[in-house]
Amino acid sequence: RIFLVLGNMTLESYLAAGDVKELATFCEEAELIAPHGVSTPEIYGCLLGVYLLQNELDHAKLLWKRIPGSVKLSDTEISDLWEIGKRLWNREFPEVYTLINKRVWPPHIDPLLLKLTENLRQRVLLLVSKAYSNIGLDQLCLLLGTEEENTLSIVREKGWEFDNTTRVVVPKPPEPVVTETQDSQYRLAQLVDIVSFLEN
Repeated sequence: RIFLVLGNMTLESYLAAGDVKELATFCEEAELIAPHGVSTPEIYGCLLGVYLLQNELDHAKLLWKRIPGSVKLSDTEISDLWEIGKRLWNREFPEVYTLINKRVWPPHIDPLLLKLTENLRQRVLLLVSKAYSNIGLDQLCLLLGTEEENTLSIVREKGWEFDNTTRVVVPKPPEPVVTETQDSQYRLAQLVDIVSFLEN
């Protein structure tokens, strides 16, 4: 039942090679050629995990809608994955970490969620560095889904300041990236990301 071999490669080899897009392509094609239009829970789970990893929440939502109800009922992993998707959609990052850590995931999903956790933490750190002049340590722990000791380790690695008396972290603004032209849609997406992050 565990679906690890995808085409000529394993899930791990796709991830190790950074071939998440190829993995998505394989799963999408497997879904299209499935008998009677119903694929395996492993394909659905893997594809949903890839969409969440790539932050393609629109694709994830459409996939969730087209997964047959019988598959959703018989495979709790897919329902639990979609719960993560809903929290990502609403930018409820602490709940994302909680849902990821609340169960043991099968081998075709676990590596995707480990990578998702890593990517989400990097994204949150970037947003915090752009949006906050200072942030309480407890709040930063929540946003990163890490214990205090690990959070302080990340703070030191980033070269951020920490006041032990007030328990406040002072993020270091990111280095500006100099580019000749920057797509306005990309800049708008970044601005929306920061504003919605501050609102939550």
